[in-house]
Amino acid sequence: MSARYAKMRVMEWWILSKALNDISRRKIRSALTILGIFVGVAGIVAIVATATNLTEAQRYNVANSSQADLRWIVSNNPPTLKPLLEQLPNVAAVERRGVYSTKFRGDEQWRDIDFYAYEDYSNIQVNQIDFVEGRPPGSGEIAFEISTRSLLPALKIGDFIIYRGGSDNREHQLMVSGFARSPAYPNASLLQTASAFVNQSEMQRMLGTKGFNEILVRLNDFAGKDETRRQIEDSFKKRNLQFGSFVARDPETYLGKNELDILLTLLLVFSVLGLVISGFLVANTLSAIVTEQMGEIGALKAIGASSRQILQLYLIEGLLYGLAGTILGVLAGFAGGKILLEFLGNMLNFQVEGFLFQWNALVLGFVVGILVSVVATLLPAWRGTTIPVREALDSYGISNSFGKSWVDRLLTRLRIFPPLVAMALRNLTRRKARNLVTFGVISLSCAAFLASQSTSASVDKTAESFYRLYLTDAWVSFDTGRLGNQFAASLRTVEGVELAEPWSKSRGIISASSTDVFGVLPDTQIYRKSILSGRWFNNGENGVVAISNVLAAAKNIKLNDIIQLEINRKLYRYNVIGILDDSTRYLTSNALGKVFMPLDEAERVMGHQAQADYFTITTTQKDPAFVDQTLRTIEQRFRTLQPTTITAYSDRQIIEQISQSLKLLLYAMVVLIALVGTLGVVNTITLNVLERRREIGVLRSLGASDRSMVQLFLTEGLFLGVLGFFAGALLGYPLARLIVNLISQATFPIEFLFDWQIVLFTFIFALVLSGSASLIPALGAARVKTGVILRYG
Repeated sequence: MSARYAKMRVMEWWILSKALNDISRRKIRSALTILGIFVGVAGIVAIVATATNLTEAQRYNVANSSQADLRWIVSNNPPTLKPLLEQLPNVAAVERRGVYSTKFRGDEQWRDIDFYAYEDYSNIQVNQIDFVEGRPPGSGEIAFEISTRSLLPALKIGDFIIYRGGSDNREHQLMVSGFARSPAYPNASLLQTASAFVNQSEMQRMLGTKGFNEILVRLNDFAGKDETRRQIEDSFKKRNLQFGSFVARDPETYLGKNELDILLTLLLVFSVLGLVISGFLVANTLSAIVTEQMGEIGALKAIGASSRQILQLYLIEGLLYGLAGTILGVLAGFAGGKILLEFLGNMLNFQVEGFLFQWNALVLGFVVGILVSVVATLLPAWRGTTIPVREALDSYGISNSFGKSWVDRLLTRLRIFPPLVAMALRNLTRRKARNLVTFGVISLSCAAFLASQSTSASVDKTAESFYRLYLTDAWVSFDTGRLGNQFAASLRTVEGVELAEPWSKSRGIISASSTDVFGVLPDTQIYRKSILSGRWFNNGENGVVAISNVLAAAKNIKLNDIIQLEINRKLYRYNVIGILDDSTRYLTSNALGKVFMPLDEAERVMGHQAQADYFTITTTQKDPAFVDQTLRTIEQRFRTLQPTTITAYSDRQIIEQISQSLKLLLYAMVVLIALVGTLGVVNTITLNVLERRREIGVLRSLGASDRSMVQLFLTEGLFLGVLGFFAGALLGYPLARLIVNLISQATFPIEFLFDWQIVLFTFIFALVLSGSASLIPALGAARVKTGVILRYG
């Protein structure tokens, strides 16, 4: 029994030793295989670790900055309001704050800015800020939120900026006193809008009042927010305070979370795709090893090695490949995750205290890395155990089955190709399993490329469609209060203004879902309505609405249905007379869709009859400089009304920035997948060169040139690329659909685009990938000496 046990131990050590020797024997091939596993595992670990850490960072920042749960605009609210609200049972803290939006410049360009002011910067209870440089602002000073440097990199303490504001809407100068950070304020680069802090007297000059205009409330129990809201608004009403623009914080989200979620989801999708391709690499490598070692397998079987032991040998080799790639991938994944977390944390204004080790990322990385490797090994390893001893001993590493299948016979009869091209095509059928795996690698790489191109084009097309529907160049509102609709005529007299229309907007609720409600002139020229079914409303028509197709689909609303729309806690019934093709949505909006109604009806139910919320205008020229100049003229002419202007081009810049970030991510992942795909092609063509060295020697001895050798193997790779392209196109279409749907759910509905140019670019990508990957081993085949080749074996 002990002798048998000793024999088993010797065999186990021999199997392990041989597995290590096989891996080290072909260093380049092994390195390529390990690198493929490394890329896939690193991506998955980095994404999972980053997502988990980001959730923790959000929780930490919310807890430590005392972010507001409820927020109202309350015009000219007095200091006595704060202690009064603090007495309510569910109120943990109250903060009065001044808010003022205008334009500023620190260089030659005017930019949007939101000013904030607190009574006491040393004792902020809600939406706390942390000064990372300098100090709070004093008289004639300003402190910027730190991300403003993404807009003005050279901005520093002691610099002066100019802003437009006050009752005269003139230019005023402030000196920079410091920089602060808080997750309660959006990153300047995300919304192309700076956040800044001034003292109380400066804010009161901006507002033209003695009080502040915003109330922030932190709750003890967020679940009781509805009752607390009612109590607080009752307090406003008792004191005849004008209030509006109520916002409740969503504890499960934050600004940019939807966009971030989709970025991480896309990273995960492409990492999984890369890992699948890595599995193909492992299968290809083990298949080559089994093919190379047919004689060894026959000898082992002849001396009594069991099928189980041979299977165990190659499974261990696959496991070693997986273990090496996984260990390196996990280490790189955590390092990459730390870098990614710092980048995303800075983008979202999250203070990242440190990168916390995540066991779930570690376990997932090892499970998927090793599991993919072992599963990929099973088929070639099993093939090695099923080969009869005689067949294995007679094998010379070249398939003796060539010519038996109908495909082989068909290829031998082809006479339309030059001899070398025909030979390259026939060679693809000699190692069917290996070339089929490589074909799969190229197919998946092409599918990823096509999907990224289609997604990028779809995002661009959707962004363009928004500006085809809304001709708006700017929006104008007035801090002194709502003006009558007839004021649009005054705006049209301003030089540079082409159209001006009064609009009203509110938030409504349909079947427990939030929706945007717009009041628009029946004969609007700025909103270019695209009617899918039904019609638009007419002058003097009430009780009717037109809704967006997104809302109709989500709530299963059909033409002529009666819907219940809640506005300001009151229910109204409307007949749906039209469904519009309008899937656009602003970045910060979480509304399900849109409802359009006649302007006078909207103003009635919103409680401001014949008074617009804002005016939307178009200008005679569309370039930003001309739009800015026109708005500057409006601000000067109507400065006593304290106008606030917002440009459409800045909003477009935000969408374009998100689009560019998304495309950059997609291209980065395609590059990684293309790298893994390239490794697969290099691996295959290299193996083909090594296995056919005797044939190469014979061809060279018959006079084949270096150029002919390169052409032979390069053509094999290009044939694989062409075949992979066709399969990749079929796979890429549903993958593109999936990605676009994911983005639509997380950000804004996207119109899917798939055209011939995308297919053409994918074909070029397939040829470049397969051709460049085949070139290195093809050049290697041309460089080997004839005498050395003929002695190989």
